[in-house]
Amino acid sequence: MRKTTMMLAVAASTAFASQAALAYQAGDVYVRGSFEKADVTTDNVSDENAFYLSGGYLFHDKMGVELGVGESVEHDFGLAGNNLGTMDRMPVNLLVNYYPLGGIEEARVQPFAGLGVNYTRYSSIDEANAGDNIDIDDDYGVVGQVGVDLTLTSNLSATGYARWSDVDAEVDNNGNGIGKVKLDPVTVGAGLTYRF
Repeated sequence: MRKTTMMLAVAASTAFASQAALAYQAGDVYVRGSFEKADVTTDNVSDENAFYLSGGYLFHDKMGVELGVGESVEHDFGLAGNNLGTMDRMPVNLLVNYYPLGGIEEARVQPFAGLGVNYTRYSSIDEANAGDNIDIDDDYGVVGQVGVDLTLTSNLSATGYARWSDVDAEVDNNGNGIGKVKLDPVTVGAGLTYRF
């Protein structure tokens, strides 16, 4: 009888521990690797795929901060129907995320929504015409995202998300402003999240 009681106690504590491990709670740290596609709102810039790496920290069961950096990818770009060449674009996002089911032990599906600041760096400008001297100013803007984590194990989740960023490209040629390209990319991504 005593042995059976002990076995039941161990089983119950193990079940409780595994349930608690599923709960999103203050102090959790995570890293996420994903593959995403950015669909820009203008025909002057090509849509591209990229890898994205992010990490986050929950300072409350339902709230956390996340920093993400995208792979620098090459886009074809132009103005007013004229091809200007190619550019590399690298996004950096700092967000505050809200997890409505944070702290709930049984929640294997964890939706989230975030709002923050985007920094976009432009580099490696390759002009289509030899006489051009194209430069694109780096840009800051608002970024928002919605997504969901689907729990696979106590530490590993499959993640899907969509993100919108307010991104412009101020284009100069030989030091003179020649226009603005409004990208405002809608990015859809999927990947794996590991929670410590």
